[in-house]
Amino acid sequence: MPVRGKFFFILETQLTTMTLTTAQKEEVMAALQAYAAAYAAKQPEKIRALASKTISGFGSGPDEVVRDIAGFNEQIRRDFSQAGTIALSFDTLSLEGIMPFAWVTAFCTFKVGAGGTALCMNGRMTALLRNTGSRWIFEQIHFSMPYSEQLPGQSFPGRT
Repeated sequence: MPVRGKFFFILETQLTTMTLTTAQKEEVMAALQAYAAAYAAKQPEKIRALASKTISGFGSGPDEVVRDIAGFNEQIRRDFSQAGTIALSFDTLSLEGIMPFAWVTAFCTFKVGAGGTALCMNGRMTALLRNTGSRWIFEQIHFSMPYSEQLPGQSFPGRT
């Protein structure tokens, strides 16, 4: 137990001095923009380069569960196979962190074209990124869409 207590004391001391700088936040934003640009260009290798080998997360579909880089690769392949064009944008609400980690909360918009049909999906994204010393990579990512049956002001559908 003494080692655990000492660790938490060291961690608590370092937390107050290791928050992200403006430059580090700009680097994280650049990683988000690189992700969006690689999606628009349908460049899976560039998206994979932004991800940890142990990435995990969720997409907006009920079966979109990512447990590792292989699952992430499959999700990217599936997205690209079902869309002719993809435009992804982020409207960041919060970007905070304690080195070497950054966490992001954002609204996101997917504009997809497929077979002459245009679709716009307005959703939400949370992500955890880790600084490797030379770049920021995604460790966790989660895309979701608000539940349409749940109206504003309701915590649960049909309840006010």
